[in-house]
Amino acid sequence: MNIGPKAGVALLLALLLGACSVSREAARPDYSKESSYHFILAVEAELSQDWERALKHMELALREDPESVYIKTEISQLYLKLNRTEEAIATAEDVVGKAPDYEPALSLLAQMYTNRKEFRKALSLYEKLIKANPGNAQNYVHLAYLYAIDNQIDRAISTLKDALARDAFNIMARYYLGKLYIETKEYDKAIEQLQKALELNPALWDAYNMLGIAYYSVEDIDKAISNYEESLVLNPHNTDARKKLAMLYLKKEMPGKAIEHLEEIARAEPGSVEVHGILAKIYFDGKQFEEAEKELRIVTAAQPDNTAAIFMLGKVLGILHKYEDAVRQFEKLVVMLPDNPDVYIYFGRLYLQKKDYGLAGDKLKKALDLDPGNDEALFNLAVVYEKTGKIDEMFSSLKKTLELNPEHIEALNYLGYSYAERGINLDEALALVKKAIELAPESGFIRDSLGWVFFKKGMYNDALNEITKASEMEKNDPVILEHLGDVYLKLNNRDAALEAWKKSLEFQEKEEDSRERVEKKIRDLK
Repeated sequence: MNIGPKAGVALLLALLLGACSVSREAARPDYSKESSYHFILAVEAELSQDWERALKHMELALREDPESVYIKTEISQLYLKLNRTEEAIATAEDVVGKAPDYEPALSLLAQMYTNRKEFRKALSLYEKLIKANPGNAQNYVHLAYLYAIDNQIDRAISTLKDALARDAFNIMARYYLGKLYIETKEYDKAIEQLQKALELNPALWDAYNMLGIAYYSVEDIDKAISNYEESLVLNPHNTDARKKLAMLYLKKEMPGKAIEHLEEIARAEPGSVEVHGILAKIYFDGKQFEEAEKELRIVTAAQPDNTAAIFMLGKVLGILHKYEDAVRQFEKLVVMLPDNPDVYIYFGRLYLQKKDYGLAGDKLKKALDLDPGNDEALFNLAVVYEKTGKIDEMFSSLKKTLELNPEHIEALNYLGYSYAERGINLDEALALVKKAIELAPESGFIRDSLGWVFFKKGMYNDALNEITKASEMEKNDPVILEHLGDVYLKLNNRDAALEAWKKSLEFQEKEEDSRERVEKKIRDLK
């Protein structure tokens, strides 16, 4: 059977009217045949997203039925899809002006006002829609959103409760209610609503995000992590969740997991300088200095004025013995932060590492010019004095450091060890080092100092106990191993002394006669 074009359209119309939502008023029998014909062509064009053709036919349908508020509302929607927003709003306003209670036009106009941030107008329309049809829960959700934007949080919450009273299975009402409870810091209620939203729609990835926030706020880190991870299963591109996970894994001292997420963000957002900065800090704290340098190079290339990144890069380069490059970083900082004593302190430390004690002293004195009460500058200047043989100045600077900061761990240890090394003020040395250990019990170097004080006091068993512990805490340190050999010799354990000294030699650097001193002890023992 041959079906002509109009007959084919009429058949399609009949099929659509039988299968589609009854909300389309095209089904009304009082529409003209021509209007129905163009309407169905418009629907056909909409199905293929040909909005221009759809608009053309919808306007032809309106020409046949110029009073149809339904067709006018459809035209408004098509204008909106074509980004002809002003015409879309004008058309919807015209419909509402002629048919003030026509809900589809009211709803469309309210959405457009919301999109244009004309919230007061939108709010008024949603209040009107609810009054006209109090059973439509979705209008309550839209109204609650507008109340929240207007900072009327209590009203927003009350309105969402009204929505749920009408439709307990409204997913968005539960989701938004959960979000608002997070804002009001009612985290248990937030968790309850968000979990119910996920029961209704387990694919709602942002609800997992919100649960992550809520659980973190009640200090349930494991559940926060679990929910952020679930969010990423559903939306792997959610970089915000990845950032939060990275921070949580750092909090749980799981830097490897944090790095995984941050590197994923860096791949997704190669221009994210913040992520490279966080990675640099993690690598620095984990003593992965080569990796830290790579990340800091990226940060400083993107942000040449980022003084914090330049500062850290200078420190990293010093640790890696890339001294010339490190000096260049601190020279930049001196220009950028000329009145910052910390710049000069770390610059001085860098020159200490280089064994350029003259420049180290100059930088540290500059720091003290800027901040005379800076205990770190005084302590590092004491080290310079010790390295240059100015022992009286060293003792004076260490004592001043402790006057300024009685709990300066390094100064307590340095002064106590210096007394012990010279065999003077041993009771005071013992008190100083014991206080340092109380403040930093995890430091093997300080425990070695305590053992050395015992050694100098002739308390060899106590010395052996402490220095053995130190050698276990700071493995392969040549000075601690040398001390261990010295103690064994005093206890007449020559084999153990020889073994400790030989091991010390394996890790000795050829500097300051330390290797020669240990080698002489080995020769004398034989």
